[in-house]
Amino acid sequence: MPEPLNTFLGILFNFLKLSWWFWLFLILFPIFQSSYLHWRQEKFKHSKAFDMGMLEIKMPREIKKSPKAMEQILMAIHSLRNAPGNFREKWIDGEITVWFALEMVSFSGNIHFYIRFPRARKPLIEASFFSYYPDIELIEVDDYVEKFPQNITEVQERGYDLFGTEMILAKEDAYPIKTYVDFESPDEDKQYDPISQFLEVLGKCNKEEIVGIQFLIAPAGPDWNKKYEKLVEDLKERKNKQQTQAQTKTQPSQTPASVAFMRTPGETDVLKKVEENLSKLAFDTLIRFIYLSPKALFNDGYARRGLVGAFNQYGSLDLNSFKQNFKVSTRTSIWDWPHIFPQKRNLYRKAAILYNYIHRECPPETFMGKLITSNIFRWNFYSKRFLMTTQCLATLFHPPTAIVTTTPHLEKTQSRKAGPPPGLPIFGEEKEIEKFYE
Repeated sequence: MPEPLNTFLGILFNFLKLSWWFWLFLILFPIFQSSYLHWRQEKFKHSKAFDMGMLEIKMPREIKKSPKAMEQILMAIHSLRNAPGNFREKWIDGEITVWFALEMVSFSGNIHFYIRFPRARKPLIEASFFSYYPDIELIEVDDYVEKFPQNITEVQERGYDLFGTEMILAKEDAYPIKTYVDFESPDEDKQYDPISQFLEVLGKCNKEEIVGIQFLIAPAGPDWNKKYEKLVEDLKERKNKQQTQAQTKTQPSQTPASVAFMRTPGETDVLKKVEENLSKLAFDTLIRFIYLSPKALFNDGYARRGLVGAFNQYGSLDLNSFKQNFKVSTRTSIWDWPHIFPQKRNLYRKAAILYNYIHRECPPETFMGKLITSNIFRWNFYSKRFLMTTQCLATLFHPPTAIVTTTPHLEKTQSRKAGPPPGLPIFGEEKEIEKFYE
């Protein structure tokens, strides 16, 4: 070995020998930091902030409000956002943004709408709904998932099977899906409520079958759109550049400035839709659905094709669309990576999707949290949340309009609520009257 190289290696060895503790610290500190934060966040999930209640939304016989009313309710829910604001709240309390759950569930074809929320926010949730939908009823109920098999072993013991998956966006969050505005028409005969397709699919459940759809939503910060400023600029510049290059090839004498803003109507519409989407409040969103059925009736194609098909109606080639998150789906084969133990992996995925649905779990926020909650047959790195605006979420979940509430599978209130007539005589002492206000 040459003498200079030998000398260099000796110096390097001595340096590492003296500073090994420093390099070990650089490796272990991020691991400790991530693990500690995950521990504190898990503690916070079991605090009073996550004391949840469940309201069933009973629909009136007819709703004339458009999904715009639901969008206003979501804006009110967004105002309830909590977030760590200082060192103590983040690192000592482990505070994270509390999420709500909007759910559509079919029991043997009988469809129910639910909202799950922090109990401390119940008066505000009720006020938001009644201000825009005065005829609906909100009834506090026990959590319906208590009727579910609580683990995969119980699923098998009951003679059931299940299919479950999550839906994610095909493009960046800045691109919107087709919203209720795109389905509206001034012609009454051409109006369409996209939630009707969900109701039709959910209404096709056989006896003893259960299908549930979850929208887990956590209010995002008001500056969520800042990271997409470059995307908007790129959309503008790319279209300008393409138009300029095309024009200068055909008309070399024309200056680039004169063609800088030439766009096709489709390109203009995409840019307008993206900018409009980025101007609204947003939620960190996770969409999950599950299908439980006796093995004799089990048909995963019903949920896999029917529900995914219902999500497809919101897709647009030039904007955004939904697709299955196949890495968490309960369909595995020898052709899927890592190509070994497909049945074992499928069993673990079923156990995970059932647990996550019952407990309304969102993926851990830290790397070590995801690693700690993984196992060799199911890595917890693939479940994804994405940002959706109030308008997009109101399109996916809202009280069905008068166009579709005639469906026999949707439970409806049989009478309309009304206040007492004015001038109603009241007899009794003050103390007797006060008990009606307790």
